[in-house]
Amino acid sequence: MAEQAKPPTTGATTAGPVAAGPPPAGPPVVERPGAKRTLCTFCGVVDQVTIEPDGKVRATGSLGVCVKGAHYFQKHLGSDPTHVARFTSPLLRTPYGWEQISWDYAIDMVADTLLADRQEFGRDSLACYGVGQMTLESLWVAKKFFQGHLGTNNICSNAEQCLANNAGGHELVFGNEGPFAAYDDYRSADAIFFYGHNPAINHPTVFQRYVRRNRGAVKVVIDPRRTATVDKLQADNPDNIHLPVRSGSDVLLNLLFARHLLDAGALDKEYLGRAVDPDGLEEFLRFVAQGPFSVDEVIPRITPDGMPHEEMRSRVLRACRLWESDRVVTTSSVGINQTVGSSGVASILNLHLLTGQLGAPGRGHVRLAGQSNASAELAMGYSGRLLPFRMRLSEPAHRAKMAELWGLPAWQISPDQGLPVASFATSERLRTLFVFGTNPARNFPNLAQWRERMMDLCVIYVDSYYNPEMLEYADIVLPCRTKHETSGIFLNGERRLQYMESIEEPPFEAWSDVRIVSAVARRIAERLEGSEPPRAEELSPEEIEELVARGSGDLTSRGLDEGFDYPVDEYGEVLSEAVWDEIQTASRGFYNEFADGAGRPITLADIRRGEGVQWGGERRYVRSDPDGEVSFPGVFAAERHPARLHVPPPERLVPFSERNSRAFVLITGRGGMGPKSYRRDVAMFNSATATGEALWPEQNSVYVNPVDAERLGIAKGAQVRLTNDIGSLVCPAEPSEDVPAGHLYLSFHPDRAGTHPNVLTSSEECDPHTWQPLLKDTQVDLAPVPRP
Repeated sequence: MAEQAKPPTTGATTAGPVAAGPPPAGPPVVERPGAKRTLCTFCGVVDQVTIEPDGKVRATGSLGVCVKGAHYFQKHLGSDPTHVARFTSPLLRTPYGWEQISWDYAIDMVADTLLADRQEFGRDSLACYGVGQMTLESLWVAKKFFQGHLGTNNICSNAEQCLANNAGGHELVFGNEGPFAAYDDYRSADAIFFYGHNPAINHPTVFQRYVRRNRGAVKVVIDPRRTATVDKLQADNPDNIHLPVRSGSDVLLNLLFARHLLDAGALDKEYLGRAVDPDGLEEFLRFVAQGPFSVDEVIPRITPDGMPHEEMRSRVLRACRLWESDRVVTTSSVGINQTVGSSGVASILNLHLLTGQLGAPGRGHVRLAGQSNASAELAMGYSGRLLPFRMRLSEPAHRAKMAELWGLPAWQISPDQGLPVASFATSERLRTLFVFGTNPARNFPNLAQWRERMMDLCVIYVDSYYNPEMLEYADIVLPCRTKHETSGIFLNGERRLQYMESIEEPPFEAWSDVRIVSAVARRIAERLEGSEPPRAEELSPEEIEELVARGSGDLTSRGLDEGFDYPVDEYGEVLSEAVWDEIQTASRGFYNEFADGAGRPITLADIRRGEGVQWGGERRYVRSDPDGEVSFPGVFAAERHPARLHVPPPERLVPFSERNSRAFVLITGRGGMGPKSYRRDVAMFNSATATGEALWPEQNSVYVNPVDAERLGIAKGAQVRLTNDIGSLVCPAEPSEDVPAGHLYLSFHPDRAGTHPNVLTSSEECDPHTWQPLLKDTQVDLAPVPRP
């Protein structure tokens, strides 16, 4: 693919190119003034840090900074920083290679490309793909532009591939996606359950400062493989429990827990009577009582080959009794989201309802995400089926409400659902893809097919770092500001809004995402000057109803100019105050209204103060309203209703190995395995664009149980081939007892040798509630590679 060249991009001709040749390699060292406070935004925890004048990183929040954030800041801000290659000016693909162009010409090119493709192929030919590293302001502005004005609902983000099912589980049970527990709940819990989550590697500050310091709590790790989290927790206390269940068994295990609570008479009947829909409660309890969910029925199905059933039974019964504790905290992350999806998360929330484990300290389900603003992506509705605040495109009233908030005609927003991320590679209707700050040449499933599809698209790529992979597929490159050059709001997994201060200006002309989108919107407005849609007073009720039903599809100048004409600073960057005021005002009346616990609107000054502020106050879902009942909001705060226990569909009750057409289930995760890999793995982040250079492995190994390795004649370090219907790859084998029989483990970080595990992962099976691909339901065959 690297040798195949895309055709040159053609388009606008005003204010032409300024230079030709390859992009400059990196920035000069910049003078830094006094210490400045900002945020570490490398994961969904998000915490305060201070950067000293010499570039040293000092943790100033309650959690501290982990090696990922420290590595980033030291690399970019140290007194002798490592050379970091950057995009230093807009770039255009031409017949002669990449050409540097002016920002004015670049904005012309982007505006004309979007307009031309929309006019020729329709609004559904455009797509926007965001990332959880964008600020809340940029997520809002991009959504308003692409969905409200351009009229495309092909608006997705990384959250649709990692966190969406956490939101889906909350919506199935409570009616809204908002989390209700806080990191501090780890401190006071009696028992802590981790479902498919490895916080020792993924969220080390929370793990070290909150989880491990609660010495009195018993911790349970539910994960097929023995992770660094298991090693460290059992070193702390051998009584901490590891349940190495077969992949895909989480829902089945939780139904076993529910059956135990029912048989033991340990249900919180008083709470259930006040908080849960009675018909749903009756249906769920009947399902649990009559289904095959006893210990004797479940243990043989969830125990991996090679582990004695009695050993698993003993561990599971100890975990069952922990659900009778006074205070229980659970956490699930990508492991369960990409395995059993929304039903998996809902099955955990069921247990919290059955035991009344919510709305009080030390009780609840904590959201830990990999992306710093993934929760904001969820709240802003980054999905082809949603509007901001999780309103549904399928509801005419929701579309009319959003149009009103954006100052558009009621019929402006298209009712047609957009594409799931899973369909991007196969859809023929896409023509132009606008990508913000992520690397789809590395982190998409079905990677070979997706890369081939990108060759046919016009890819407008916004990013900070020089990325040769994406240069194979991009047509226009727009350089944006890095984390430490950007100001904006981040929303973490405990609903905490915090403000990231820019700590220096870029040494060349990089723009923020908000500035880029606003400039494109205003340029399109210039092209459409004088175009006006019909006004409501000019139409009959029947005509309005018909327009709302289908969406007008008209693209006009109304709102494009003034709607994106935000105040700017001396550098031309959009000020946060105006965008935040717009977001806060729009949020009123929704489940996630950005107000504090007393109902007072949250101001930008509140967010910038201390460690920010939690919308909804410190705690949601308190145990009783004044009338003694407990109710939960839907999309709109006033639409209150009881919770509903989720009865999972039959396909979520089958461990993957029971329906596996191939020999192995492939598990992917962050980094390698074993104590020797801990330091390297904990420093890695996502696709390793910003953190991977220093500790990137030369070649990843696939970890295989020694029994399977011996059966197949595979020795340590031997080259093996993993194959399925999607693709194949070759890498060394690493026999390890930390992986159960019938399973393989491979890091999702590409290595220096170019091994991409996503050539094996499939987006074919998706969660029905969120469209998130169930990437960890990946089946492969394994065979040694014959020696030449």
